[in-house]
Amino acid sequence: MKPFRTRQPLVVRRPSMMRTGVAVLAAGALTSLAACGGSSGGASASESDTVTIALDADAAPNGYDPLLYAQGQFEFFSGLYDALFVTAPDGTVTPSLVSDFTNNADNTQTTLTLVDGVTFTDGKPLDSAIVKANLDRRSDPDLEAYGSLAPGQASEITDVAAPDPKTVVITWAKPQAAPENNLVDTAGVIVGPDGVADPTSLETTPDGSGPYTLDTDETTRASSYTFEKSDDARNADDWAYDTITFKVIVDPQARANAVVSGQADVAGILDPGTIDLVESRQKTVSQGGTIVGFYFLDKTGATNPAFGNEKARQAIGYAIDREKLVSDLHEGSRATAQFFPEDAAGFDPALDEEYGYDPAKAKALLAEAGLPDGFEFGVTVLGQPTEDQVAVQAQLAEVGITMDFVTATSTDQLFAAVQTDPVLFNPFAPGAQPAGFVAGVLYGGFLNTQGAKEPEIEAALGGALGATGDAQEQALTDLNTALTANAWVAPAYEDFTYFGYNADEVAAPSFAGTNNYFVLSSIKPAS
Repeated sequence: MKPFRTRQPLVVRRPSMMRTGVAVLAAGALTSLAACGGSSGGASASESDTVTIALDADAAPNGYDPLLYAQGQFEFFSGLYDALFVTAPDGTVTPSLVSDFTNNADNTQTTLTLVDGVTFTDGKPLDSAIVKANLDRRSDPDLEAYGSLAPGQASEITDVAAPDPKTVVITWAKPQAAPENNLVDTAGVIVGPDGVADPTSLETTPDGSGPYTLDTDETTRASSYTFEKSDDARNADDWAYDTITFKVIVDPQARANAVVSGQADVAGILDPGTIDLVESRQKTVSQGGTIVGFYFLDKTGATNPAFGNEKARQAIGYAIDREKLVSDLHEGSRATAQFFPEDAAGFDPALDEEYGYDPAKAKALLAEAGLPDGFEFGVTVLGQPTEDQVAVQAQLAEVGITMDFVTATSTDQLFAAVQTDPVLFNPFAPGAQPAGFVAGVLYGGFLNTQGAKEPEIEAALGGALGATGDAQEQALTDLNTALTANAWVAPAYEDFTYFGYNADEVAAPSFAGTNNYFVLSSIKPAS
């Protein structure tokens, strides 16, 4: 049975994040909605042609280049940009800018045929040359979306050819289980020619082929974003609203009040303390698969020598009393010591036993690491640390590990901490097929900016991405085991994401398959 109440930390689903995600907490200005009360009175935010969505964090903190962000940001950017393939609500990968595609016998080459009638904000048409120009940016380390496609990564592209204006031929470094899955949502976004030629222009001006354009007059960065539908867009009829407005409401109570009062039609992510309020007046939808815990950024000892020792990282995992954390703070969540969600292929319940709470083992590992007195490290927080962080701080102290909280004085400092802190304690949602997340974020993306290598992880990841059937299942299990055994992560619990919505105005939003972000085009007026 799905848990009914959980606590969901506020995160941007980029590195949410959120660079998501992501997953670093992003800041945004509170709008006037922060003053909304719990009353159900007040005018509705949704007229027949407008939908208003309250976000828990700024969706575009680094501008409007969607390739700077992780997969979950497609929830926002899909209105402005289209992608080669997109995730449908039922979880299937569906062609969007592609009318047809084929893979060769060993899945090392994919041929795409592009759809007709697509133009970008800059007025130029979609053709194979601009698809090639986009994918040829894959070696840029700043482009989070291309983490798994970059040289040396698990889904590496070695060549992109454009033999004619409508045909793109992509060559993969090694066989891929389902090559089209590498080009879905954010990873498959195609930026227009002007944006590719001058990426700095995307800091202020999107250049996409989506059904909406950004209304700059009605947009205030980090506060509110307004999209206006282009009636001549290829797929305009597939989107229900003429206007989509995103409101950044960081304060969880204000965000809940917004959907309760009718000032917003959809609100996410809900804080657990506000779920009852929302459900007393409106409706909620939820999605599992969010893994909360430590993600080790420093696996080489570059920022803190202790973290270069695998045994020291393992000690952190054994020191976490996950069952107590869940019983005290997260009734209904699932304690876990592994990165793969319970419903994901490759999940192994034995890992939760083998790598569960064992403070004596944690102390023994510290001694083996040459740290019999433990060690100290810092974690950057914006404002006050979460209840989770405070609880885990006390648990680590019991085995001699000191976790200090460093208060960020600006959001820039918070984002910069991804480069300087040895760990993040955050939620991430790897989805039902976690190999892609591992390839693009955990191993080949912003959670491994040091470029740390682990042959066991790399071999299992290659198998998971390149195999099918039983062989892929085993490779996924091996990958999950390798991540846990080599202490690239130290999860604490699996949580659930809640969104609120005004059922009088909109139908229930649909998630993108098993991912914890919704399909923007699925938001429709209530019937």
